[in-house]
Parts: sequence; C-alpha cells; structure tokens
Amino acid sequence: MTYKDDLEKLRKEAGFDVNDPTSFARGKPGKPLSEDPSSKALSDGASGSASGDGKRSPTGAFTSEEKKMTLWQRISLPFIRNSFLSVLFFMLITVIWIVMSHTILASIRKVPRSTLIIFMIKDSAYMLILGTVMYRIFITQFANTYHLEEDYRKEFDRAEQWKAIQHSMMETMPETLVYTLDRDFRYTSFNNRHKYSMLRIWHEEIKVGDCLLDHITDDEIRGLIRRDLENALKGEYFSQVNQFGENDQTAVYWQNYYAPILDEKKKIIGVSCFATNITSLKQSQNKNLFLSYHDPLTQLYNRIYCEGEFDRAEAEEITPYSIIVIDIQGMHQINDNYGIETGDNLLIKVGELLTKAVKDQGTIARWGSDEFIVMLPGVESATAEALVNICKCDFPGVTVNGVPLRAHFGFSTRTDMSRSLPDILRSAERQSLQDRP
Repeated sequence: MTYKDDLEKLRKEAGFDVNDPTSFARGKPGKPLSEDPSSKALSDGASGSASGDGKRSPTGAFTSEEKKMTLWQRISLPFIRNSFLSVLFFMLITVIWIVMSHTILASIRKVPRSTLIIFMIKDSAYMLILGTVMYRIFITQFANTYHLEEDYRKEFDRAEQWKAIQHSMMETMPETLVYTLDRDFRYTSFNNRHKYSMLRIWHEEIKVGDCLLDHITDDEIRGLIRRDLENALKGEYFSQVNQFGENDQTAVYWQNYYAPILDEKKKIIGVSCFATNITSLKQSQNKNLFLSYHDPLTQLYNRIYCEGEFDRAEAEEITPYSIIVIDIQGMHQINDNYGIETGDNLLIKVGELLTKAVKDQGTIARWGSDEFIVMLPGVESATAEALVNICKCDFPGVTVNGVPLRAHFGFSTRTDMSRSLPDILRSAERQSLQDRP
C-alpha cells in the first residue's frame, strides 16, 4: 500500500474531502463534530441557516424556529421585532384600560364628569411615564436578545470561514507536518500528514483532545519534544533541525518551527509547530560542504582546506610542524599517451598509498593537479623523514593500467615561529624538485 493510499484511507476515516473545504468543519457523516454541547449548538445553527431553501426572513432571526412557536409567541414576535409597534400597542391597551376602569367606577360612585376626566388624564400621564421607563428597560433587553442570534450567526460564519482557510493552509503543504497544542500539550488541530506520520511511526491514531506526549513511546524523543514545547510556551519563536539516525547517509532530518499562540490579550494559550522533512536538502548541503573542502576525484582534502588549516595553525602557533610534498612525475604525458582515465586512476592510487602509509599521524590533501601534501602538526623532522622513506618503499613497482607510478618527495619542518607554514611548504617543494633524477 502506497503513501497516497494510506493518506486517502485516513482522509476517509476523518470524513475530509480535499475538494470540499467545508467538510473539515462537518467531520464524519452522521457524527457530530464534537461531543461538546457548544459544538452541537454550532452544528444545529449551521443546519438551521441552511434550511428553508437557503432564504432568510426579512428580519433574519428566528426563521427556523417559528414553526415550533406557540400561538402567543407568534403574536408577540412582531412586537418584539418592531419597537414602534410595541409602544403603540402598549399605549392603546393602557388608554382602553383607563377609560373602561374609570367609566365603570364613575357609574358606580356617581363621580362628576369633570373629576373623571382629570383622573383619566392623571392616570394616562402616569402610565405613559411608566410605559416609557418599562420600554427602555424591557424593549432594550428584547432588542439585545433579538440581535444575539444574528451576532452568533455572523461569528459562526466567520469561524467556519476561518476553519476552511486553516484547513486549506494545513493541507496544501503535503510534505509539512502541522499541528497546534494547548498549554497541556493536547491537540487542538492537525493536518492529515501529521496524523499519517503518527500512525506510521508510533502506531497510534490521534484525535483532537489527545495529549501529544502520550502517543510517543520513546523516552528520549519525548523529552526533546517536551523541552521544545515548553520553550515555545515561554514565548520563544525558534526553529531547529533534528537528526534521526546515526549514519549520515541514511539519517532523516526534520526542521521544526515552534511559535507560541497568543490570544487578544497577548496571553500564551498554546503552541504551533511546523515540521518539514529536509533530508534531501540536508544531504545536498552536506555534499556541497564536502566538495568545498575535498577533491572529488581522490576524496582527499583540497587546497582550500589546507589553507584554512595553515591559518589555524598560525593562530595557535603550533610547533613543530612538518609538511611532506609528493610530486607525481609525468602526469601530462600519461594523460596524453594513455588517456585521462588512466591518469585519474593513477592519482586515486596515490591517495590510497598515502593514506595507508600516513594513517592517523597527519592529514593528506591534493594540493595541485599532480601534487599532494601531508600536513603533520606537532611532528618532528625525524618522524617526517621516516614517513617519506616508507612512501619511497611503497611506491616503486606500483602500476596502473600498465603505467608505472613514479613520484618525488620532499619535506620540511619548522621548529619555532620564525618561519611561516607557506615558507615551510616552499622548502618542501624545492626539496622534491631536487629528488628528481
């Protein structure tokens, strides 16, 4: 089974459709997005907004709920929505009540008509003041309640839009692991690539609310991840490269970017992590670094590396310091007469012979096209001369493709800081020239 098959299986299990960003918010068909009541309320609100052939009432609220209202709720609903109509209705009921009550009382107690009118005006003014105060109190609360659902719906739509954007951002980087955690290291979101990696590496299927550290069984790796997450929760923004595997050729490299998550009050509420597999990039960097300081043919150090070592030795004032120069005779004629491949094989053979002779006593490098040097920091002249004699014994009789190997040797040693290493190198080169028959 390929990676794409596994990833598609995980997406189906999660209920995600890469062609439908809103499926990120819906989750699995027939299953709520979360067991939390607030999440269920969000889902109900979303389904309510989508009902009714996608149309809203002119007021925009309570449309999906009107079918469940009682008769009294349906009658009072227009007054709650229309403040002016509520005032007129209240004044009409008040005037009718005052007129009827005072008329009945006047007919029973034989109150003069003028007195009755005065009481009616007084009570009407009182009720008008009381109605105004009550209107300011209750109708304002009704208006706030009315707008709550619309505000909630707008916030829900914004949350759904952000979820779709977040899902798109997390899933458009297939080679990047993305996840966010709260302060207790529990998942708040992650992309499918991270879910697949956790399943493949730790054989654990993760879900929102799980603790990341509980799924990692290796104590050393869990400790490293905990340290990085705790640093991010302290407010640090940083990235680092982690190597998994001891062998540089087969090791896997991941670059992790950590950042704290801040709320509106700049309080740290979690941490986000982006992890990218940079194995190919790291291998290319290692290769470029190797070629910067090594000869690609013989795999020995090159001239740039030697010059750096000379500068370091001068700064550290290393004495004694010996240098051996090996000059290969007739390389131009060998390339012309026997071919460049034979010449290359001859140079490779020289590197092997020098490595065998010098071992760990010094550093071998290809200084020029047909010239090699051996740097021997802390080595006396007698030891350098002994190494030259060993090489002179090993080189004779060696042939490559029928071509005999001939080389000339020279060495020089400084015993104090009165002479620089370039001067020692030139002295060794002059001696190698004198070694020629």
